[in-house]
Amino acid sequence: MTESPASKSLIVSLHDAHPGSHAQIAEQVAFLEAYGIMRSSILVVPEFHHRGSLLQDKTFCETVSGWQVRGHEIVLHGYFHDRRESPPENLSTVFWTRLYTNREAEFLDLPHETARRRLERGRALFESLGWRATGFVAPAWLMAGGLANLLAEMGFSYTTGVGEIIPLRPGLNQVKRSQSLCYSTRAAWRRFASGVWNKYLYDRLRGTDLVRLSLHPRDLEFPLMRRQIDQILRASLKRGFQPTTYGDYVAR
Repeated sequence: MTESPASKSLIVSLHDAHPGSHAQIAEQVAFLEAYGIMRSSILVVPEFHHRGSLLQDKTFCETVSGWQVRGHEIVLHGYFHDRRESPPENLSTVFWTRLYTNREAEFLDLPHETARRRLERGRALFESLGWRATGFVAPAWLMAGGLANLLAEMGFSYTTGVGEIIPLRPGLNQVKRSQSLCYSTRAAWRRFASGVWNKYLYDRLRGTDLVRLSLHPRDLEFPLMRRQIDQILRASLKRGFQPTTYGDYVAR
C-alpha cells in the first residue's frame, strides 16, 4: 500500500543553543523557515561549558521564547554539556569522551543523584522562562544506564539516541528506530566523512516514514555541508515529509 504523505515526518533538531551560539542558531531557524519549515526541536543548554547561566542573557531568552511561540519546540540538552565534575575517564569511556566527542559527554556516566539534580535544575530554569520542558536529549546522545528510567520517573515525555526516539510515558508510541543525520566539523576529514556517510544514510532513509536531521551551530558555515543540507531538505519536502517536532511526534 502506498504511504500517504501525511504519515511521513521530518524532524530537524538544532543542537547546542546557548547565548554564545545565539547568532548561529538564529541563522539556522531562518534558514529552515525559508523552506517553510516552521517547526523544529531546538536543544538548549542551561550553562554551556560552565560559562554561566543563560538567564544572564535576556535577549537570548526572549529569542528562544519567541521561537516557542512560533511553533518550535524547546528541549533540555544536558546542563553544562561538558565533562567538568564528571567521573574520571577509563578504558571503557575514553573513546566516547576524547574521540567521539571533545570532552562533552556530560551524561555518559554521571551518578544517578548527580544526574537528577542537574535535570531538576534544568527543568526549573525552563519553567521559570515559560519553556515547556517535555523532552531531554543528552549531549552527543550518550547516556548512563538507567537514565531513561530516571527521565520517565521525573515526568519527561521522551529522550532520543542517535539511532532511536524513546517515548517515556505509558500510552506513547514504542521506541522508533531511526538514524539521525548529523555532521562533525572539528576537522576537514570529519567534515568529508560526514558528507559521505549522510549521503549514504539519506539514500536509505528517504524510503522510510521518518527523516531526522540534527544540526550543530557551525554546520551552515561550510559550503559543501550547507549544500548537502539544502539538498536533504528540498528532497524530503518534495517527497512529502512533513516538518514536526520530537514532542509532537511521540505524542501523536
